[in-house]
Amino acid sequence: MVNTKNKTFYDPHPGFLGAAVPLPEKMKEAAEQLSGKVISLEEAIGFLTPIFEAIGGTLVEGNNFILFMIQESSGIKHCYRLIRYRE
Repeated sequence: MVNTKNKTFYDPHPGFLGAAVPLPEKMKEAAEQLSGKVISLEEAIGFLTPIFEAIGGTLVEGNNFILFMIQESSGIKHCYRLIRYRE
């Protein structure tokens, strides 16, 4: 069953802190746009999907956060806690 209960999105990734490679600017902007919104997780993922597909990354739902992963051509993977959410 799909959980359509609204979530509050907050604490977007700052784009550079703690990462060896900065978060792609388009993902940073998308996380900032979601911050403060109260929408379902499905709506948030639907908003992010075209952006991460254009970049070539992957989104993963974690425990109250959305994770963005991208892999370099060398095979090195970078993971970012994109944004948190709460009910």
